[in-house]
Amino acid sequence: MSTHGRSGVTRWLMGSVTDRVLHATKNPMLIVRGRSEGDPEPDTKLETIIVPVDGSSLAEQVIPHVTALANAMELKVTLLRAGASENELQDIAGYQHADGPPGMKFQHFEEMAKEAGNRALDYLVGLEGSLRKHGVASVEHRIEKGPAADVIVDVAHETPDNLVAMTTHGRSGPARWTQDSVTGRVVSHSGDPVLVVRVG
Repeated sequence: MSTHGRSGVTRWLMGSVTDRVLHATKNPMLIVRGRSEGDPEPDTKLETIIVPVDGSSLAEQVIPHVTALANAMELKVTLLRAGASENELQDIAGYQHADGPPGMKFQHFEEMAKEAGNRALDYLVGLEGSLRKHGVASVEHRIEKGPAADVIVDVAHETPDNLVAMTTHGRSGPARWTQDSVTGRVVSHSGDPVLVVRVG
């Protein structure tokens, strides 16, 4: 399904149709950003599926679809994990040790950063191995610091010929908008087709 590439009120009016269909269907949905007047012809070649994962079982529910698509079209898979930025980790460390000795905040920040990095790497390596076991020939992983939506959009812009594959909640109301904010920003700003799998 196509969503408009416009901005402002027109974009939201047109995009609302895609949004309603997305949250009404139980089937995976491929969303392609529509062209605005004057936009160049899109390149329809695909080489890579970018798969944002956060360690949750919800995010992993896109993996079977990614596996089937990658095997059928001989696509490369990039597993992408957005890690906490240094400022975020420092804030957490400072909050937890606000009353401790002056050096405790920094020491705990270093420990937290190392542990978080190791856990993310172990998780991605395990997921990469699972994809290879199921026939995906080319898999890589990346860990980038920053907010999830920004990281996904930046990586999508860096590499050509992508498809982004991710999950979204099947909820309604404010809870849905909170959970779907990342998906919505990726659809609007990545410039790539986005395969969205509704869960929950």
